[in-house]
Amino acid sequence: MSGLDALLNASIDAVKKSGALENNAFMATVSVVNSNGTVDVIRAGDTFPSVRVLSGYLNPAVGDSVELLRSAGGWVCVGQIMTGNAPRIQSGTYSQTATTAGVWSSNMTVTFPKPFASIPVVVITPNAGGPGEATTNGIQVQCTSVSATSMAARHLRGNTGSSTFGWVATTF
Repeated sequence: MSGLDALLNASIDAVKKSGALENNAFMATVSVVNSNGTVDVIRAGDTFPSVRVLSGYLNPAVGDSVELLRSAGGWVCVGQIMTGNAPRIQSGTYSQTATTAGVWSSNMTVTFPKPFASIPVVVITPNAGGPGEATTNGIQVQCTSVSATSMAARHLRGNTGSSTFGWVATTF
């Protein structure tokens, strides 16, 4: 190595060590979710403990890929980075028949079009099947179990017949 190369390499090392070129943002992996609302993250073998989390990152989990930003108060975790093609929100409809008035129908399995990365929150609502159906027939609906791939639902109505339901499922 020539004297010029050695001088150049020493200069580059000095700038790197000075922090002058330090990154203000980078990706990392959550290693610990702390009880005080912070997370510990790991990047390239370095651990960043007790990183504050922005309010939009609702459910931090170990293994999440996250984005960190440097702020005046230190590092801040902006939130999870989507690393797969799992959906965040899906919706659909299904129909179900009540064979006995005033009795809960059997559970019906509704399979999501694409699996979620985690168990979603589901909201179901009856679609009006005719004048006054939702009020005079007293339709109630329950989601009895939810997984990342499907949900089971049932309903109760004041008379017999078929009802159509709309659903929305989302992860945060």
